[in-house]
Amino acid sequence: MSTPLSPSSSHLSPLNGVDDDSDNGKGKDTSKCCRRRISCPICPPPSFNDPASGNTRPTYLFPLFVLINIATMTDRSIIAGASQEFSAFVSSAHDSPAFVQENPDAGIGLLQASFIFGYSVALLLCGHFVHKIRWKPLVFVGQCVWWLGVLGSGNAKQYDSFYVLLFSRMATGCSEAAFQVVAPPLIQDRGGNRSGLWLSIYLTGLPVGLSLGYIYGSRMAVSEIWGWDWAYYWMCIASVPLLIVLMFVRDETNGGILSGAGEYVEIETSEEPRLAVEQPLLADATDESSNGLLQKSESEEEGHTKHQKFTIFSEIQACLRSPVLVTLSLGWAAIIGVVASLGTFGGAFVLALQLYDDERDAAYWFGIAAALAGVIGTPLGGKLADRILQRYVGPANESTRQGEGIDDSLRFPISASMIARVNMLVAISLLFVFPTLAMQEAAFFLFFLFIGWTLLFMTQTSINLIAMLAVDRCHRPNALAFLMLTSHLLGDVPLPIVLGLIKDKLAPACRIGPSGDFVDIEQCKEQEDGVRKSLAIAYSWVLWSLLFFELSRRFAKREIGKARAEEVNTLLLQEEDSGTGDDSTFQYYHSRFQPTGSNRSANNDQSSPLNGNGVS
Repeated sequence: MSTPLSPSSSHLSPLNGVDDDSDNGKGKDTSKCCRRRISCPICPPPSFNDPASGNTRPTYLFPLFVLINIATMTDRSIIAGASQEFSAFVSSAHDSPAFVQENPDAGIGLLQASFIFGYSVALLLCGHFVHKIRWKPLVFVGQCVWWLGVLGSGNAKQYDSFYVLLFSRMATGCSEAAFQVVAPPLIQDRGGNRSGLWLSIYLTGLPVGLSLGYIYGSRMAVSEIWGWDWAYYWMCIASVPLLIVLMFVRDETNGGILSGAGEYVEIETSEEPRLAVEQPLLADATDESSNGLLQKSESEEEGHTKHQKFTIFSEIQACLRSPVLVTLSLGWAAIIGVVASLGTFGGAFVLALQLYDDERDAAYWFGIAAALAGVIGTPLGGKLADRILQRYVGPANESTRQGEGIDDSLRFPISASMIARVNMLVAISLLFVFPTLAMQEAAFFLFFLFIGWTLLFMTQTSINLIAMLAVDRCHRPNALAFLMLTSHLLGDVPLPIVLGLIKDKLAPACRIGPSGDFVDIEQCKEQEDGVRKSLAIAYSWVLWSLLFFELSRRFAKREIGKARAEEVNTLLLQEEDSGTGDDSTFQYYHSRFQPTGSNRSANNDQSSPLNGNGVS
C-alpha cells in the first residue's frame, strides 16, 4: 500500500532543506515579530493555530474561505447588477469595437465571458500546480492578482477604456481559480464530522455573493456620489483584511500540499511497485491517522520512494476517463449557463417585462430572491447529501464522512443515489420556473422563480461531492477544475453572449443605448413577447441537464455492475481453491455494497444496488 512520504523525512522532497521563516515551517509563526510579540501591529490571536499540528484551526480557516468566496462572487456580479450603466459605457467608450457599440448587450456578455475565459484557463493550470507547490502561496498570490484586477476594473472608467475593463475582468478570473480548486478538498479533509455543513456554507457563498454584488452594483452605479467605478474601489478596500488574515494562515499537513496530491510517495517494495495515483479516492479509514497522513505498518519498513509524475495531459486524461464526471459536468454546464445569463440580464428582463419601472427596484428584488434561494437551498442540499452518505457509511463512522475513508466499492453506489435525487430536484424546479413566462405580476414572478432557484441550489453540494467521488483521491482538485472548466466553457462563457444576441434580435427596441435607457421605451413595451421568448429559450436550455445527469447515473450503475462482476469472479475462484461451498462470500460481497442500517440478509434485502435497483 502506498503512503504519502512526509517531506521532513524525504531527501527527494522539494520542501526539504528550506530553512526560512515561511508560514509552513513547523513551530514557526508567519512573521518573527508575531513570534516575539514585539513591534508588530497585527498578529493573529493565540488560538489561531493549533499548537499540536501547527495548522490554522478550521474554525478560523473555513470562515476565511467563506468570506473570500463571498467577496469574489460579489465582484463577479457587479456588472450584472448595473447592466444599463455598463451597457452605456461599452457603447460609448473611445476604444469599444464597432460590434460592441452596435450590440451593447453582447458587449456585456463579452465582459462576463472574458472573466470566465481567464478563470477557465487558470483552472487548468492551478489544478496542475496544486500537485507541485504548497497551496497557501498559490492561493495568496492568486488573491493578490485578483485584488489588482478589481482595482483595474474601477480604473477602466477613469481611462474610458473598454479594453482596460475587459482585461481587468480576465485577470480577476485568472487569479480566482487557485482558490476554487483548493478550498473544497481542504474542507473535505479538515472538516471532520462537519464537513458537509462547512461545504454547504462555503457553497452558499456563490448565491449570496452573486446576489450581494447584483444589489451592490445597481445601487453604486446610480449613486450621485460614487458610480460603478467606486463599486470596485470599495471592494478593494474591504478585501484588504482578508488578504492580511490569509498571510497568517499556516498548514503543516503533507508539507503544505493538499492531502493525496503530492508527487513524492513511499511505495511498498514488491515485484510491481504501485504509485499513489493508482489508489482509490476513498482509502480505508483505519489507514489514516488523525493528521491525514497514512502511517507505515511494520510490514512496510522496507519500502522505497518513488516520484509520481503529474502532467497536464495525464490530469486531463484522468478526468476524461471518468464518464460519470464528464456527463455530470455537461449537465452542470447547462444549469450554470442559464443562471449566469439570468444574472447578467435579469434586471433588463424584469424591466422589459414591465414588472418594475425602476432598475434599482428590479435589481434589488431580483437579487433578494436569488440570495434567499441560495441561502436556503444550498444548506438544504448539504443536508440531503449528508443523509445519503449516512445511509451508506453510518453515523458511527463520522471521521470517514465526505469522501474520507469510504470504501472504494461505495463510490459509485453513493454517486448513483445522489445523481438520481439531483435530477429529481432539477425536474421539479422547471415546473416552477416555466410558469413565470406567462405571469404579469412581479410578486408571483419572483415567488415562482425563487422556488425554482431554491431547488437548483439544492444540487450544488451533491454535484461537488459526486465530482470528487468520480476520480481517484489524488485527482480531486483536477476533477473540480474539470467540473468548473466545462461549466464555464460550455455554460456561462457562450450562453450570455448568445442569449444577449437573441434578446437584441427578438426585442431590438429593448437594447440599452448610450444614455443607459432602452433605445425605444414605448416600442420595447410592444416587444414584450420577444423578451418572453428569449426567457423561454434560457429556461429550455436547462432540459439538457436532465439528459446528461441521467447518463451520469447510468454510467455509475455500469461501474457498480463491473465491480460486482469482478469481485464475484474473484470470490468464486477463492471459494474453489478453498473447497468450501457455503454462500458466505456472496453475503460478504453483498454487505459491502449495502447501505448501513438496512437488512443485511442476502435473501431479504431489496435496497442494495446489487438487486438491480442501483439506488434506493
